[in-house]
Amino acid sequence: MTVIFFNLIGCATTDNLGDLSKRFDDIKKVETLFFSQMPLPKDARISPDKSLILGEGDNWAGRIELSSSMEPLGASAFFTSEYPKHGWQLVSSTKAKLSILVFTGSTRTLTIEINEGGPLAAKSMIVMTVAPKVQNQATPDSKK
Repeated sequence: MTVIFFNLIGCATTDNLGDLSKRFDDIKKVETLFFSQMPLPKDARISPDKSLILGEGDNWAGRIELSSSMEPLGASAFFTSEYPKHGWQLVSSTKAKLSILVFTGSTRTLTIEINEGGPLAAKSMIVMTVAPKVQNQATPDSKK
């Protein structure tokens, strides 16, 4: 009975190491995508469990959740000043308890939601959503 117990623990440990390795690879993939296309605050920490990346290179889309020790207004100012330097145009911004910034690039849109962190959490919780830009979208006919 004891031998089986240790074997089960050994298998579980090996599987957990595989999961950790995959998570590490996922984090590196996300960081590579961001650092080459979108700067992040220096202390930003990506939450791989709450993030999803689809595709690769310049065609990726998805949702990234991260935390930062920057205050929400400081984080908002960071994105507002840095992203235009990387080809993103600010289209809309709302600064409140939940701040929302909307940027467009040549082929994609980016929405950044910045919320206050909790008392024991980071100062800012940030969600970045990247999606393909809709091309040649028909506009509703206002005469009808």
